[in-house]
Amino acid sequence: MSEAVITDEGPVLDANKLLRMRGYLDMAGFRDIIGEFETGIRQRLLNLESLELSPSQIEAICHDLINFSGTLGMYELRSAAEKLRDHARRQARAGVVSAQLDMRSAGERAIAALNTFMGGAGDD
Repeated sequence: MSEAVITDEGPVLDANKLLRMRGYLDMAGFRDIIGEFETGIRQRLLNLESLELSPSQIEAICHDLINFSGTLGMYELRSAAEKLRDHARRQARAGVVSAQLDMRSAGERAIAALNTFMGGAGDD
């Protein structure tokens, strides 16, 4: 499984990035780190559901999601986070709401792809 996980909407997860990371760690350490990333992504996505976030709070959450998704090769999630961050910077409220919905969908697909990858990852 060294190819990108592809959906009808484009690449969701670049398995090569995960395989490179896996090469540096034993399986237990790899699973721990991936679990921490997944927890971090889920928490940031939950935090974005608040209607009371300021543009700077949205930008901070997006910053974390861009970093997490870049490390894991989650291209769709990274793109959605960049789009949301840009709307927040412009303080475009309608764009923020739409981008938050896109972010939720991209996040769900990214986590599902990550879980599929990890389910197929062998143990040492």
